[in-house]
Amino acid sequence: MTRFKKLLVLMMFAAVLASGFVLGCSKDPGTRVPNLPPETTLSFSPDSMSIANYRVRMNWFGWDADGEVVFFETAWDKPADIESWSTWIDSVGRAVVGTDSIFMLAAADSFGDANAYALHSFGVRAVDNEGARDATPESLVFTAVTVLPETEITRGPASVTGPMVTFEWTAWDRDGVIVAYDYRLFDRLDNEWRQVVPDPAAGESITVGPGETSVLFGPLAGLHRFEVWATDDAGAADQTPAVSVFTVNPELAGPKLYIFTNVFGTHTFRGPVWPDRYNIPEPIFAGERLAFAWGATAVDYGGEVTGYRHAYDDTSTWPAWSIFDRRFRVVPTIGRHSLYVSALDNAHVMTRSRIYFDVVEASLNDYILVVDDYDWWENRPAWGTDEDRNDFYNRILSGYVRDRSEWEPGDHIQDGRPMPPDVHALRGASTVIWYCDNTSTIADLFDPFQPSYNALAGYLRVGGNIILCGSEVLTQVTGDPYPLSIDESDTTTAAVFIRDYLHIGRADHSGYAANQGAPWNYGYCMHGAVPTPAGEALGFEPVYVDTGDCDVEPGKWYFYCDPPNANYYHCGFSVEKLVNFQGTGLEIYGTDSFLNGNYEGEPSVVLYLSGDNRGNACYIGFMLYYCQEDDVKDMIDRVMALFGEEKIQ
Repeated sequence: MTRFKKLLVLMMFAAVLASGFVLGCSKDPGTRVPNLPPETTLSFSPDSMSIANYRVRMNWFGWDADGEVVFFETAWDKPADIESWSTWIDSVGRAVVGTDSIFMLAAADSFGDANAYALHSFGVRAVDNEGARDATPESLVFTAVTVLPETEITRGPASVTGPMVTFEWTAWDRDGVIVAYDYRLFDRLDNEWRQVVPDPAAGESITVGPGETSVLFGPLAGLHRFEVWATDDAGAADQTPAVSVFTVNPELAGPKLYIFTNVFGTHTFRGPVWPDRYNIPEPIFAGERLAFAWGATAVDYGGEVTGYRHAYDDTSTWPAWSIFDRRFRVVPTIGRHSLYVSALDNAHVMTRSRIYFDVVEASLNDYILVVDDYDWWENRPAWGTDEDRNDFYNRILSGYVRDRSEWEPGDHIQDGRPMPPDVHALRGASTVIWYCDNTSTIADLFDPFQPSYNALAGYLRVGGNIILCGSEVLTQVTGDPYPLSIDESDTTTAAVFIRDYLHIGRADHSGYAANQGAPWNYGYCMHGAVPTPAGEALGFEPVYVDTGDCDVEPGKWYFYCDPPNANYYHCGFSVEKLVNFQGTGLEIYGTDSFLNGNYEGEPSVVLYLSGDNRGNACYIGFMLYYCQEDDVKDMIDRVMALFGEEKIQ
């Protein structure tokens, strides 16, 4: 109310009092004085045509010169085509008794970079005890403003995901609270985005309350886009929805389940059906202590793993799903067994797995097994054929009580590849003599990309004996170049085998480089190997390379016989320099390098003796076939005697 209007009201009030006094003295008491309408004013409100918060407080009061104000009528947002506030209040007004209120206004009609605005108008009028209304309601016009909410997807699928997709989101509002979320899902069809959730006939989006911050879709397939946005208590919606674009591959159904084992390697499963190869039992030796651990992830499709369960052999009953069911240990009995592990996600999609194995008893007492792991293509026959090597080891191993058996990888082809000896070949062997060429199937046992039971490591764990020799065998086992260094922290299958079964901690290789200043004298020249003091104490004798006499009768290693360069005559082959692991093995031979001083006297053979003729190992860092046969026979006979192998008297 303006100052002039208030002054006019006071003057009218005084006039009413005066007329009442005059009428009170009148001789005509039957004349009734007309009722005066009440007056209204806003005592606290935003300034007219200003900008205010969407939470706005209004205070008003009214008075009546000849009666009393009994209530007020309020109305919001008079349209431009309504001439007066009185007319608008007549149609939409709300009767109130109080004289103040905090109103929550919509502020979502127009948008700036981070704010939403809306123009509002407010009118109020008093009503007196005789029903008279203020003919000139108090009113104002102002703009309400709110800060727009911001929305973020906190969990969702990766770029490529499985058919069941989970989204979670959150939002914040700096000047209010979130009251609702809206979301929708599109797929890509004919290079155009098509809304699929909700059905376009049902609306543009699905609206949920502020407590609903997740949704599960599926099964889906193909390219999709998800959008979600928040609305605050001022009615303002986030104008930049959180968006995720992703491709659904139906084959990626269920969590990705990993099973870690101490003897089978690490295996990965996905979906309700495990691969067919897990329906074929894998042989293992009796006495193995099996340890399994597992875990799963659903992060690539925005899912969550909600539980695990496992069963050993008997699947007629299953335990309840538990997020803590993660480990299993067993010493299996002889026969076939299965470990089943399942993982469940929040969409109730399951991944199932199986580890299937056949426990076989090892007698370790039936024969001496020779593994002829020579290059089965025989592409360099001048170096000695496969038949030459067979004959060599037949002669070396003559005279033993136990028969000799042979495993030729080339006679055991699987998927087009020669295979190393399996559990059934090793189970009866009292000792295994395994010699490897530059190309060897022993590397397949330690392939980290083809997890399976390592039959050789298992054979040694249950008490088998081994003599292992050849060309660059250790780097074939590890897949790494020389030099090799292994410590107690290494956990790969290859490192454990070299450290714990062969008892070797470090190894280097003499290589194939020529000596400086004398290129015809090759750096890997080896004359032979001579016993160390530890070897002498065990009764070992020297072993020399079979070079023969180039002018009369060349030996097996005759390739450097070249009369113009006579100092090629005794140039041997490459050799490894070995260091036992923390004194657990015996370094029984040192190299007589002939021309390479860097390897002179360095250990080239490591022997481990368990003390009970079981679980022994001898690793020889050079190729026995190219050494003098009598020397090799004496050496092998001594190792075999230490292993408990008996000869015919």
